[in-house]
Amino acid sequence: MKRCAAILMLLAMPAFAGWQFSPAVEAGAAKDKKVFHHLESANRKGVAESDGRVAVAWEDDRTGEPRCWLAVREKAAPAFSGPQALSAGECYEPVAQGMGKGRFVAAWEEDGAVWVKQAGKGKALKLSREEAAHITLARADEGTLYAAWAEMAGNFKRIMLARLTLEANGLKAEYSVPLEDALPIDDQAYPALAVSADGGVTAVWEDRRKKHTEMLAAHSADGKTFTAPYRLIDRPQVRTMDLGAGMGSMRPVLTACGPGCLVALWLDKRDFLSGYDVYAAFSHDGGRSFGRNLKVQDSFGDNIAQWHPAVAASHGGRVVAAWDDERDGTADIWLSDWDGKAFSDDIAVPGASGPGVQSDPVILLDDSGTLHVAWLEKTDAGGTRLKYASAVWKD
Repeated sequence: MKRCAAILMLLAMPAFAGWQFSPAVEAGAAKDKKVFHHLESANRKGVAESDGRVAVAWEDDRTGEPRCWLAVREKAAPAFSGPQALSAGECYEPVAQGMGKGRFVAAWEEDGAVWVKQAGKGKALKLSREEAAHITLARADEGTLYAAWAEMAGNFKRIMLARLTLEANGLKAEYSVPLEDALPIDDQAYPALAVSADGGVTAVWEDRRKKHTEMLAAHSADGKTFTAPYRLIDRPQVRTMDLGAGMGSMRPVLTACGPGCLVALWLDKRDFLSGYDVYAAFSHDGGRSFGRNLKVQDSFGDNIAQWHPAVAASHGGRVVAAWDDERDGTADIWLSDWDGKAFSDDIAVPGASGPGVQSDPVILLDDSGTLHVAWLEKTDAGGTRLKYASAVWKD
């Protein structure tokens, strides 16, 4: 079997081969309180890195209502700073983006609008004009980034995009445009965004125009005008009594993986008897098209549902996928590496697996090749802890 073969291979390899993880530390602790943390966001961008500084963004209820927070671990420091509040009111689904030179930009949903701010500098900038949610960020260069979100247009939400620049006194929005000019005929949600080495911008999102949720993608060479949306799913959508209007897919994540390379992950219910599986697709033309769909988890995860997929990649082409599932009785965090042809056997993350519930991973590969992982751990008291660990690859 696949797992047995993997164990025999590991036994034959040096003990230090593979990802070597640091001890897990807690971020965002609230003393003497039962707190529920959330790491939900479009494109699952809850962890960021900038010149050795690491930031984690999340939402919790420590004040009695949902608020968004950012905690930073300084370069080589053993612990995270105390959390700094991102929002003044009720806040949901924050994201963080490293911008180099130790800088971070954060974005979130508050009061039915989406906001963005350079951490520690300037005022928060409201990007939406109508009711909006599900904001995410993607860096273009040290001075430029893009934001995407879902905003009401007529009766439904559609995906919007803005180009942002870092100015001396904070962030400036150069422009915002819809990915499609036509009003949506059903909801669009949870955009994932990536910028290619050539400056092209690609978005993937949940779309309901066919009366079931599917993954659509669109590409822009200039960050303003996008191609017509195209399907990421390579299996024909067939209406059946079991599947309804289609098989269903949700929660895309997307990142660049080298010159011209993008990789998307999502939850996919084409094998509807076992719940959602993690699927992936690669683009080798900067997001103008994607190739065949690939199942990510190994056969030991095939008969149970996967949740919260995340993806990280380096400019050199290393790709790592993460998610949680309950194949061993309780939720654990699992990783799989792309070897250029297939995803590897799944590996449980030390400190984020075993007894208890560990879930909701967010991951990042920085320029040095360090893998950053944050996740939630359920406490005996019924709340959660926000945990973080880093890893380096040893051959």
